[in-house]
Amino acid sequence: MLDKFAEELREQREKSGITIQQIAAKTRIDKKFLEAIDQGNFSFLPELYVKAFIKEYASVIGLDGEETVKKFIIAREGKDYNEVLEQEKLEKEKAKEIKKSESTQPKQTVKTTPVKSYYDDSLNKKEQGDSDADKTKLMYAAIGGIVVIVIAVLYLFVFNKSDEIIVEETPIEEIVADNSQRFEEEPLSASDSVIPADSLSFEISSSETTWVNIIPDNGPAIEFILYPNLSRKLTAQNSIAATVGNSGGVSIKLNNKPVDFSGKSKAVKHFRIDRTGKLEYLNTPSKSGQ
Repeated sequence: MLDKFAEELREQREKSGITIQQIAAKTRIDKKFLEAIDQGNFSFLPELYVKAFIKEYASVIGLDGEETVKKFIIAREGKDYNEVLEQEKLEKEKAKEIKKSESTQPKQTVKTTPVKSYYDDSLNKKEQGDSDADKTKLMYAAIGGIVVIVIAVLYLFVFNKSDEIIVEETPIEEIVADNSQRFEEEPLSASDSVIPADSLSFEISSSETTWVNIIPDNGPAIEFILYPNLSRKLTAQNSIAATVGNSGGVSIKLNNKPVDFSGKSKAVKHFRIDRTGKLEYLNTPSKSGQ
């Protein structure tokens, strides 16, 4: 289904007379990522970024960005998105027709005859007793429900601690906004470039677009996209842990000295550098506070 989805995107682009180069110039997305979308390869970056790029691609060639992303999600699940969307459309129209029919149907008034009631004191007492018994049952049921909830909360927070890594995704709109703000960093002035003698100066640059997550001194994570031929400088006291999403073109300097870093295009790398300049590759990404 993903091949069919990519083919329809490509046909629409060609029908609109728009080239990959023109899309790259307008969206400022790297040409190689747009070519991957055109060829049906959607594994070049994490899915969050892929959906953002597809939305931009679709908007430029005259398609609805949100609907195109929805088609991508359905196609990724192996379903025919045309059938799914058509079924959703029919269900919405059917619900609309039912609602319209209910609103136009005249209301029927039924004339009722007052019913004479007979008061039976013994029956009333029996009903009152049944009502009190029902209230008691409901009270016990509520207490039991509260106990179950308390046990479940204790289990989740005390007995079921997990080492699973949770990655908080940034909304697509923020990624698109960040993607449109490519710029050249201004050179640091002499006063800005002075770094305390006991601090580490960490500089990362890349020849390709890559996603970067850095944790200085086990503190809060700093996440950003590094565009080609740009660099980013940070400081730390003792160590720096990092994860890079497209490590092939990445180069690193510590205190203005090159670090022997080995990456691979489209491959994710996790590593840590201490104040002695020792580089350690990790199997899993570091967490803040560890």
